[in-house]
Amino acid sequence: MDEKNKKVLEGFSEKKSDTEIGEELTNLKDQLCAMGNTLNQLKMNSTPTNQNQGMQVQSQQSKQTAAQLLQQIQGFRQETQQQQQQSQQQLQQSIQQAMTTLNQANQQIVSYQVLTQMNQIIDQAQQQLNQMGQQNQPM
Repeated sequence: MDEKNKKVLEGFSEKKSDTEIGEELTNLKDQLCAMGNTLNQLKMNSTPTNQNQGMQVQSQQSKQTAAQLLQQIQGFRQETQQQQQQSQQQLQQSIQQAMTTLNQANQQIVSYQVLTQMNQIIDQAQQQLNQMGQQNQPM
């Protein structure tokens, strides 16, 4: 395999850079931390901290916290789905590029075989011409 094909195949195996992966993981980690904080708020709001606090206020805070948590979970789900789609697209592109490279390699193999056969035919023709030349020489 020539150097050009090696480089192309190496390019297929490369994934996202470490920086891109790190950024995605940081975003996901931040979202998980936010969800954890929201859960903690929900727990704190569900236990009365002040005897004078009315049940309606506490219930409203719990509903708001639960709604925030739901929004965060939905955002997290959307982001993971987007990343999954991006990964799938990259995989499909890599497969397509690999198939293209394999097809090119196959064409080179076929060309090599044809050239080999042509050289054999030329060698045979040259041998026949040499034999004919030897037969026509005076003794």
